[in-house]
Formats: sequence, C-alpha cells, structure tokens
Amino acid sequence: MEILLLTDSGEFARSLSGLRAFRHSIARGTLAINTRADCQVAEAVLVDGTCDESTARESCRRLGAWAPSAVVLAVVAAEEFAAVGLGWHVDDVLVATAGPAEANARLELALARRREFDPNTVQFGALVIRPDSFTASLSDRDLDLTLTEFKLLHHLVRHAGQACSRTRLLQELWAGKGNRRKVDVHVQRLRAKLGSEYESMVDTVRGVGYMAPRPPQTQWAIAN
Repeated sequence: MEILLLTDSGEFARSLSGLRAFRHSIARGTLAINTRADCQVAEAVLVDGTCDESTARESCRRLGAWAPSAVVLAVVAAEEFAAVGLGWHVDDVLVATAGPAEANARLELALARRREFDPNTVQFGALVIRPDSFTASLSDRDLDLTLTEFKLLHHLVRHAGQACSRTRLLQELWAGKGNRRKVDVHVQRLRAKLGSEYESMVDTVRGVGYMAPRPPQTQWAIAN
C-alpha cells in the first residue's frame, strides 16, 4: 500500500513520529491539489493541517471528490483536534504528536471501516440505511422517508464525499424527467426529516449540487 503525505513543510515528515509506524511506501506532495492525478495514486492520504488549516481543509474536500476510494486522515495540532468537523470530509483525525502505535491503529481502523462495507446495510455516523426495506433511521429514530427521499439519501451516502450535480441526480433518480427545481424541493423535504442537528448530512455544493460529507468517523457496518 502506498501512503501519500501532503504538506508544505519540509520539517513536518521528520516531526511526525507516527510515520515510523507505517511499513508502506510513502510518497510526498504539496497541499495544493490542482488535478485528480495529484491524488489518485494512494490508498491512504495524510494531510498536514498543522500550519495552513484552510488549505488543508480544502485539500481534504478535494480528495473526497477526486479520490473517494482513498482513506483520508487529517493531521492537526492537539488544540485544533475538536475543530475538525464534517466539513473536512476525512475518515479520521490524527494529532501530530501521536506516537507510532496510535498512528498505525487509526490508519488500520479507517481502512477496516472501508473494507467492511456491506451493500445491505449502510451505517453513516448516526444514520443507518437499509436498502432491502427502503428504510432509514437516525439515532434510532425512524425517518419515515418516501421512496424518492430514500433513494436520494441513499445515493448521496453511497457517493459520500463526491459532489453530485442536480442534473446527475435528476437523471439517476427521475430518469431525467422534470427540472432541477424538483431536486431542490426533495432535498428540502429530506433535510426537514433529518432535523436541524443532522441536516448538514446533505450539504450544498455551490454551483454544482449536493453532497453527503464524509464524517471523521465514517462507519460501514452490517446491522444486528
């Protein structure tokens, strides 16, 4: 497995003691990701968020859209750990001072969560989607979705981290029938059922459409 380390600091790799835990090939690149080719060479990516938090956050967002199969870990200073939220679109967060054992454990767990994906039941944070019965629950609360709302939510979660245009959603869910306003109306109804605490699970991507951000603790699991 190849790990991609994105940083603008020449000292970052040497200061990150956790790198010694990775018995894999480590490639290096800058935080500025400008093309898909810049980020499609690795199974896992470590993003340096210790210096330029804004650029690191944008890099994580681009990785989610351009390399959705890659596991992304944000590396931040201890005091910034709590600031890394849904908007970063990462699989996990690693404190820069973490030792080799913790760094390796977090990477392996993030990889395991991806590999445990089962199409019959999808767990996305507090959200559980059951495609076989076309039902979904959030924090053990049934969402009572219509078939269209379910398909919209399921599509976004299955493509978490990728911006889906209104045109694409219209084609995927309604076979291209109707206009883009139809998508907006159903998104509004879906967000209302998710509630104010979780409506950000369906994020607006300006000028494009909608996206389900990848939370720091994304989980794919088989329901009991």
